[in-house]
Amino acid sequence: MEIIHYIVILLMLLSSLAALLQKDLIKSIILSGFSGLCLAYLYYALLAPDVALTEAILGGAILPALFAFTIRRTERFED
Repeated sequence: MEIIHYIVILLMLLSSLAALLQKDLIKSIILSGFSGLCLAYLYYALLAPDVALTEAILGGAILPALFAFTIRRTERFED
């Protein structure tokens, strides 16, 4: 493996850990989306472009957007 793969693995692990420890849910969603994009790159590097494309679309775009929409709709407001 090349050094860039190790860097992407480290970035993926750090962003996943930061997403778990984050108090703000929107920041956590952004970090988990970044982790999904890192994983998509690793799938592409492992010569699985179909899986990489699916992961990039679902893990990097659709699920974070769905989570952000859900969090914004369920936000509690006080009068």
